[in-house]
Amino acid sequence: MVRMPPLTPPRVVPPASPLGRLAFIRAFVRNPLQVLPRAAYEEDFVAFGGAKLPRAWVTSPALIKAVLLDEREKFGKLTQIRLLGPLLGKGILTSEGADWKWQRQAVAPMFRPQELARFVPTFVRAAEDALARWRAMPPGSVQAIDEDMTRATFEVIAATLLPSADESFARTVQGSVQSLQRFGPWGILYASMNLPPWLPQPGMFAQARAVRILRSTVAALVREREGESDPPDDLMRRLIAARDPETGRSMGEAQLVDNLLTFYLAGHETTAKALTWTLYLLARSPEWTAALEDEIERVTGGAAIRGDQAADLVKVQQVLKESMRLYPPVPMMSRQAVADAQIDGHAIRAGTSILMPIYAIHRHAKRWDRPDEFDPARFSPEREAAIPRYQYMPFGAGPRLCIGMPFAMIEATVILATFLQRARFALARDEEPTPVASVTLIPKGGMPLKVSMKG
Repeated sequence: MVRMPPLTPPRVVPPASPLGRLAFIRAFVRNPLQVLPRAAYEEDFVAFGGAKLPRAWVTSPALIKAVLLDEREKFGKLTQIRLLGPLLGKGILTSEGADWKWQRQAVAPMFRPQELARFVPTFVRAAEDALARWRAMPPGSVQAIDEDMTRATFEVIAATLLPSADESFARTVQGSVQSLQRFGPWGILYASMNLPPWLPQPGMFAQARAVRILRSTVAALVREREGESDPPDDLMRRLIAARDPETGRSMGEAQLVDNLLTFYLAGHETTAKALTWTLYLLARSPEWTAALEDEIERVTGGAAIRGDQAADLVKVQQVLKESMRLYPPVPMMSRQAVADAQIDGHAIRAGTSILMPIYAIHRHAKRWDRPDEFDPARFSPEREAAIPRYQYMPFGAGPRLCIGMPFAMIEATVILATFLQRARFALARDEEPTPVASVTLIPKGGMPLKVSMKG
């Protein structure tokens, strides 16, 4: 591999100290990452907000493990439930306790390793559809890569988890998602500050309309499926057939919509963002692009990727993991103390908001060598084994670890490798993309890249 100068891609420059209330609000609604103080990238625990609104940035693996695992009964997902509850109801992401446990058990069989290999041809097909669209354009055309990745991952969801979905569904849903993202920081701000839900906020009517559209659109799919005599064996069928082992109850229409929307948004938007940032990084790194091309050719011989080959694309997965370290698709997590707690010597009062800034955790000066540099070698098998579990969390951690993680990793690996077999990517503008936290981590102004086909 030819050695190139280190690549340090764009990042959010933190303020030197925590912002005052008004400056905090102004920065937060522009980009929630801009309120993270420098201390969040250097220290383990940063308390702020004062006695009336106690909050803390928590960044050390030991503290995060205490919140998400060891003392988890003392910390609830209250902020996340308030923020996402109107859209996702009481689905697997926004429920807790026994209600969460039985829903997770119901969907777990869909994500077993032996089930995932059969999806690989679908992943290849989604990538090849994108390649066909690019091939129809003049060589070196500038493509809206973020939009193209959203379309590609939607095609995967439509073929695997929501087979009744079509192009009109995709347009309807994507328009609603963009509306939610546009005003997302306001909702996050209100929820994190525990402001009354009835308090007016910018975009509240647009968000309410987007929620209604999303839920009614998916409900129509559920009703369509219930009328089918021989439905396919997919996530929707398994959710409809699921029964709570303790009560015997099944999911009503509302809860089916809750979970289908959860898997659509969590498994679609996040993977699209991971691929978007990864293609940007490869456009800036000819060294790693060449290394991946060599590996893909060696593993596949230029043929379409098979289900048994994805695990052999080790360098492809290293690049994806490093991309998600620098640009985690979900850049923040939170919990709220529902009881007084002691975590690693810190006294936490009931009502305290615990904020886990994954974006900062993944760039923490204590825990990562050259934290702002793009270096996929840090995820080589031997080096990755030494990374503490609660130091790298693109899919969360603890019992609530994203159930779709294996699906997402294989999907992203296969799609990325298929792209690199047939296309080259280059920067389309001098201005670097700014990462903005808006539920998922989006590039401000989109991600235009030049795409040229090989051969």
